Amino acid sequence: MEPRLKVYATGHVHSDIICAAFAEGCKGQLVPPLKLLNGPAAMYGILRGTAEIVKACEWLARDYYYIDHGYINAGHYDGYYRITLNGRQCSPNPRSNHSDDRWRKLGRPLRPWKRSGRNILVVPLTGAVAEFYRIDPVLWLETVVTEIASWTARPVVVKRKEEGEIDEYLRDAWCVVTHSSNLATDALLAGVPVIALGESAARTCSWHWRNIEQPEWIEREWWMHEIAYNQFTLAEMRDGGAWKILQRSAGN
Repeated sequence: MEPRLKVYATGHVHSDIICAAFAEGCKGQLVPPLKLLNGPAAMYGILRGTAEIVKACEWLARDYYYIDHGYINAGHYDGYYRITLNGRQCSPNPRSNHSDDRWRKLGRPLRPWKRSGRNILVVPLTGAVAEFYRIDPVLWLETVVTEIASWTARPVVVKRKEEGEIDEYLRDAWCVVTHSSNLATDALLAGVPVIALGESAARTCSWHWRNIEQPEWIEREWWMHEIAYNQFTLAEMRDGGAWKILQRSAGN
């Protein structure tokens, strides 16, 4: 018999509420993240012991479901949360052919490519994300800014997590460069191209460095449909709807 899925709740209020909802819908067992137990795993975020559970799953090629802030209309507890099998970000596939029903339900416009803007907007890694990937965030930023300068003379603007609203920064942005920030989705929705350098759902719509001055206007509609099928509400987690979609996507 397949071991029961373990859902690792940390004791923090967000983790406990979200993990309880997911466990209810998938008939999983709530456990603390003290060590990796038998069976597939699920967790919310990479703090308070869950990063170690994620890494142990990857070392052992053990299936895990990673839950974090949603791509579109995120928010505690009435918004969406992304859920990804064996990764921190989904990898949208145009061959999946998901319908646009969940996308339309989000009620968010997909703006045309802006084809204007002056700045290269760089979104650095946060401390927790940098620690998880074992990246020096200061060195990463210096390296990225140097690389940008080798491709363009456009000015570079840096937006850290706690600084201002993304819409303000996107107003004069020609493109956004990031490692794995969800702000890549905001940029693509606003019609601003993205260069995604790390584990990011935006990788399949990402520019290459050469595109900064040789732009390609990539088709995004299918990508938005895929994103919508990789994020769920707490209600969808509790009633098993999220679990059904995840199992169908995994071919189970």
